[in-house]
Amino acid sequence: MSRNERQAVQVVYTPGSGAGRAGRIARRVARGLERRGQSARVQPFRSLPDLAAWSAECRPTFACLVCVGGDATQSAAAPAAIRHGVPLLSVPTGFGNLFASAFELPDQARGALRVFDDGVARGVDVGMAGDEVFLSHASYGWLADIQRAVEESGRPPRQRWLRMLAYYRMARRFLVEAPLPSIGVEVDGRLLVERAPIVTVANVETYRGFLALTPDASATDGRFDVFVMEAAPRLRVWARLMGLLLGIRRETAGVVRCQARRVRVLADGRAPEELRVLPGALPLLIPAAARMLAPAPPVPSVPARWQPVPARSRRSVELGAAR
Repeated sequence: MSRNERQAVQVVYTPGSGAGRAGRIARRVARGLERRGQSARVQPFRSLPDLAAWSAECRPTFACLVCVGGDATQSAAAPAAIRHGVPLLSVPTGFGNLFASAFELPDQARGALRVFDDGVARGVDVGMAGDEVFLSHASYGWLADIQRAVEESGRPPRQRWLRMLAYYRMARRFLVEAPLPSIGVEVDGRLLVERAPIVTVANVETYRGFLALTPDASATDGRFDVFVMEAAPRLRVWARLMGLLLGIRRETAGVVRCQARRVRVLADGRAPEELRVLPGALPLLIPAAARMLAPAPPVPSVPARWQPVPARSRRSVELGAAR
């Protein structure tokens, strides 16, 4: 592999992200990088599985990975940065953008280029659900079912307000018609709740500005924040959700929150799912002014132009680090 090949910047995106804006932003980022004397390659992926397959198998031919898309796109691309120990620059263009917003990452090409120029690299936590990486959260029960129903209903609306309306309509249907899920949750080897209709295991603050489930979650503390709503009659579950949605009170009766390094989810009719956190596994480029921890010690694998990731950050053997 030539030196120039290794110093290239790889830009990836999925065309459907951001109501079709992802491709335009990716190309603008690439042009901006080339004006800075960087070699930039832009590669679109038709689907998240295609991106995930590339991320799991790509060769270490780039010094920085730029991913344009929402939370799911960022999660699909992250293994490539983890395996090769290169910084990931996340440019959020999705619906929620929960992961990127936790690090105050800009959603426009100009802002992303500023982060490339002046940003710092920090090792941030990632979640593993079985063999799959997630950067934001993994949810189970009603909320996950509602999201899945909207996303699989043909072509979900691209405009933000229409997508939000679609979620509200689907939520009303589920709350009235769908049976209550019954999910067991174990945290760090002990039973937390035996029956729950809603479960969220979060790496960052989940549903910020909308539904505050894990307001204290941090992707730099080496732990998940777990939200569980205990089993109750349908109307009571609905009332709890409305209380959280309206922000009437943060602590609600029948809601359990805790932190854990490992979580086991036992859903009806499904094999148990094991979730674990990989502390500091992802080198992430963030704005220098972001509200983060103090600078960390050097790690040789990160290019010298960026401030190094924390010493605890290592390439994950679990993700098949290239040798």
